[in-house]
Amino acid sequence: MTETARGLARLGGPIWLDLTRLLTRVGRGALSGIDRVEVAYLRHLLPLDDARFLVRTTRGFLLLDRGGAEHLLAMALGDVPLGEADTFSRMTLRGGRPRHKAEAALRPLAVDRSTGGGLARMVARHQPALYLNTGHSNMVAQTFRAFRDATVAVLVHDLIPVLHADLVPSNQPAVFAEKIRAVEAHADVILANSAATEADIVAWRKGKDGPTIVTARLGIELELGSAVQTEPGRYVMIGTVEPRKNQTVVLEAWAKLAEEMPEQDLPQLHIIGAAGWQAPQILMAIANHPLRASAIHYHGPLSDAETAAHLAKASGLLYPTLAEGFGLPPFEALAVGARPIVSDLPVLRDGLGDHAIYVDPTDVYAWIETIKQHFAGSVPVPDTEFALPTWAEHFDLVAAGLAPVVAGSEQEGR
Repeated sequence: MTETARGLARLGGPIWLDLTRLLTRVGRGALSGIDRVEVAYLRHLLPLDDARFLVRTTRGFLLLDRGGAEHLLAMALGDVPLGEADTFSRMTLRGGRPRHKAEAALRPLAVDRSTGGGLARMVARHQPALYLNTGHSNMVAQTFRAFRDATVAVLVHDLIPVLHADLVPSNQPAVFAEKIRAVEAHADVILANSAATEADIVAWRKGKDGPTIVTARLGIELELGSAVQTEPGRYVMIGTVEPRKNQTVVLEAWAKLAEEMPEQDLPQLHIIGAAGWQAPQILMAIANHPLRASAIHYHGPLSDAETAAHLAKASGLLYPTLAEGFGLPPFEALAVGARPIVSDLPVLRDGLGDHAIYVDPTDVYAWIETIKQHFAGSVPVPDTEFALPTWAEHFDLVAAGLAPVVAGSEQEGR
């Protein structure tokens, strides 16, 4: 270990990263925000010789080295074909599922494996110093107890399922609450992606003690292959199509804009996002909108590169979300020069400051007036450049927060 080592490399000792969420995303198209965070951690750890990567499969756990993790990443990004599932999966009529095909490709690459109940023995064979869970998967007491002799750090992206139960499926609040209770009981460190998430975790504890909280903003990586010309009057809305992302308020705003100006003069709205919970109702509203294909365009889920290209051509990003733990799209919009027009939420004000335009997420008339003013160029915007958070900064903060905890665990002989 050198003095110039940065990020998690500074900690020393074997680090295990849980990639179970990424395995479940294989074959499902564009990655979500949480998926992309897990990929960022994966890429950060790949250069470390003693980094290992854990996945829970449908038949137990696999431990992967760099080669296995790289292959999983390539499958998740769609860069390599999945191949066939194994005989057992085909016999049980699950051979057509992408996850089973991915598992079949990973099993020969595993450096170790265990049954579902044998994880603790596999951990004991390798003795990792740190277990990282960044994907909200495997957040259960049984998994955490298997790492009793290591430092356990869990990245909590938000507490939306327990704080906004009306915005998630009915079974999710109870399931997620159990996950957070397991984290509070067994983790050594909680990694929070924003000051707002940290505050929610502290409030959730109701004065009780819990794991150390280390807060580090997520990094922004959005690259364009070549320069793109901004198109005035072009707006992009990015997010999973679901009630929490609140696309309907913007759809209603566009309908009312059409009552005030000729259709050929309307600003153009481009909607990007995969279908989520209760998506059929929102997708139907898009499909049946009178401006569909003339001023409103739905693209579905797109790759990072395609999304970046849309943002770079846009004069503004519309982000009417009702709740967030961090909110990546407004930062990505700033990265390519599009002005974020976002919900007036504390988490977004904390991260974006004066570099965004804030609107009440439930007030359709406020959205109409703001869009009209922005379209007309009458909304004042700051001239100063915005310093985007980087992954290097994120990992340096995480390492600094983890270092004393990891050192303390080693001194205790854990």
